Amino acid sequence: MENPTLDNPTQENPTQEKPTQLNKDRSSKEKSITDGSNTDSIPILSPPSPFGEEAAAPPERKGTGAKSQSAVEIYREIIKDNIEYEHLCQYAKGVDRDMLDEIVDLLVETVCSARKTIRIAGDDYPAELVKSKLMKLNSSHIEFVFDCISKNTTEIRNIKKYLLAVLFNAPSTINGYYTALVAHDMNTGSWGTPQNR
Repeated sequence: MENPTLDNPTQENPTQEKPTQLNKDRSSKEKSITDGSNTDSIPILSPPSPFGEEAAAPPERKGTGAKSQSAVEIYREIIKDNIEYEHLCQYAKGVDRDMLDEIVDLLVETVCSARKTIRIAGDDYPAELVKSKLMKLNSSHIEFVFDCISKNTTEIRNIKKYLLAVLFNAPSTINGYYTALVAHDMNTGSWGTPQNR
């Protein structure tokens, strides 16, 4: 034998006429293990995620409630923490709790979507980009969204799409919006005067 195998040699005595008998038996055993025909141990695959492979995986939570919570409930709690839900309900002016609940539902629905692209304002964006931006929203962004809604004078035909577009664009437009608002107020002389007379 030119290349002897040292790991797990068999105890059989090969005959002089068949020097490859030792390796032949061993290779047939290895083949039966790797060719999938051996049914001694069938691998059990975990069930597929209800959100598909493209959905963002929820962060692992520790504690007793982690196993009983579904991914949707976990995302709902994370989003509420991110936007400081309780603070908005108690202290923010102009924030309607029912509308805030609708926004939270829309955020959870979008973040848990299994789609590869999500349409916002007529454009398709990669789902991971949309989910990433929505998960970064905070209480300032939500107050900005409520401010935009309260100042809108046009008819909104699809409120869900409108809200999603405003939420998606909030991190990119909030600073420009308030800068333009301050510049307008200072230019018109309404800076520092009460808005409700």
